[in-house]
Amino acid sequence: MAGDVEVRGFALMLAVRVAYLAFLLWLFIPEAYLQELGITYYPSKYWAVAGPAWLTLAIVWGYWVYEGLNMTRVPPLSDSRNLADARCKSAERVGLRGYTQPTTHAVPPLCHIPPDIVSRHLFGGGAVASTPATATAAAAAAAEASVPATGGTSASR
Repeated sequence: MAGDVEVRGFALMLAVRVAYLAFLLWLFIPEAYLQELGITYYPSKYWAVAGPAWLTLAIVWGYWVYEGLNMTRVPPLSDSRNLADARCKSAERVGLRGYTQPTTHAVPPLCHIPPDIVSRHLFGGGAVASTPATATAAAAAAAEASVPATGGTSASR
């Protein structure tokens, strides 16, 4: 036997299809023929275009508002909450011996990995640059290392 949710869903599906069919009939049948049938109370055909356009714009605007509200709740990039918060769990707290030690679990437990360990693992170097000056010096050194031996830059070719 069908449950209450299935019956309501089926009824709603039928109602939507009947409403869409009525919309299409109203849209494509000429006004003179509708008046011959005795149907005189109906909206202007302007709303056949304006209604869906307004609905589409409302949905797009809703997404923009949603994104904007989420952006107001995000802390600035310089905030330490972007790296760790009160809910972060260390490796020791979840039962691991360390971040790089093997585990007996098929899927290791979820824990926070500090940025310097992630940087060392991904880039094979030291820790994440802690100051803008250090970051700029590291970027300049990387740019010098990528210049071809012929002496020119790739932009001048």
